[in-house]
Amino acid sequence: MEIERSSLRKQEKLRTRKDFDALKEHGKACRDPFFTVLVQAAEPGSPLPIPRYGVICSRKLHHSAVVRNRARRLITETFRLCKETILPCSILIIPRRAIFGAKQQEVQEHLLRTLKKAGLIREKHTAAIPSANS
Repeated sequence: MEIERSSLRKQEKLRTRKDFDALKEHGKACRDPFFTVLVQAAEPGSPLPIPRYGVICSRKLHHSAVVRNRARRLITETFRLCKETILPCSILIIPRRAIFGAKQQEVQEHLLRTLKKAGLIREKHTAAIPSANS
């Protein structure tokens, strides 16, 4: 019996500058009140057929590291909870100031809605995504 990992592995994170720069240059931008998301679908022959993510949270966003780290943690937890519903791709998330007062559930709804617009949600999970009117 195999135990499912609920934590994130190193392979699920964008780690090198090369990965971040490639997404900035070739990624498709999707904007939301909480963040800007740059996405790039994985190539069919890619060695890692999993979704990968990265977060850029600069001092421009807020001067306090505590506040910036909270935004990072919210996004990381959201990705961890939703990774099974996301198709293999690279995602770069750049938070905006509106995320500071948000709860985790709100961030999750916004991220799923944004990724659905980009066409990166698995077919069987699209019914579970809340609509913009809810």
